[in-house]
Amino acid sequence: MRWYLCCGLLIAALTAGAQATDAALLPHLSYGVFHSAGDLADRYGNGFAIGGGLDLTRPQSRWQFGVMAQFGFGNTVREDVLAGLRTDAGFIIGNQRQPAQVSLRQRQWFIGPRAGYTLPLGDNPRAGLQLTTGLGYFFSHIRIQDDPVQFVPQLDTPYRAGYDRLAGGPALYQFVGYQRLVPGSGLNFYAGAELTAARTRQLRNFDVPDNGPPPSNSRLDAVLGLRAGIIIPIYRGEGRNIYY
Repeated sequence: MRWYLCCGLLIAALTAGAQATDAALLPHLSYGVFHSAGDLADRYGNGFAIGGGLDLTRPQSRWQFGVMAQFGFGNTVREDVLAGLRTDAGFIIGNQRQPAQVSLRQRQWFIGPRAGYTLPLGDNPRAGLQLTTGLGYFFSHIRIQDDPVQFVPQLDTPYRAGYDRLAGGPALYQFVGYQRLVPGSGLNFYAGAELTAARTRQLRNFDVPDNGPPPSNSRLDAVLGLRAGIIIPIYRGEGRNIYY
């Protein structure tokens, strides 16, 4: 309780007296859902994503510039890269000669710089339609979740990379939604829809399921999502006008 009280007092001290057009640092955290599209949908299903970043806005400006990172995860993997290890009954046998509970999980990342602009909806110049774009790097891979009890020798660390189908490449990020920044207010947030489109390639030299190099052709991986986040603005300025 004391820790929450100290954080609240610190935020209040940083925002007290600030005005909506002051310079500000904008750390943010977010959570959302996503839908795999393009070539990514052939390999993965839908999932969830957490994100964060840091933006900077200048005095009297509606522009924001910063960096962002997102981590996506899901339980649906449509390519069974472990099919060659399964028995006719569909089991993978561990070192205890019993069926091992090995699961496949989806993992993906996007990281890069971004820029955003606010189209005001009302008196507050920093509350309204938010348009954001970014350029960065996107990659995805299959995470192999081991049996907690027994070990599968074929999935030891030196061999695991041959199954994960790691792919990555340059990506474009787009966001359209609503953002609210109000100095002195306890609620600063954004929410909206996003799209990440990436031109990727397989990054491993050898693919165990295919018993050879992975395909060299490029992929068009896309992620459609809905996202909401909180912002903790840290203002710097004279602070004459506060918008409510």
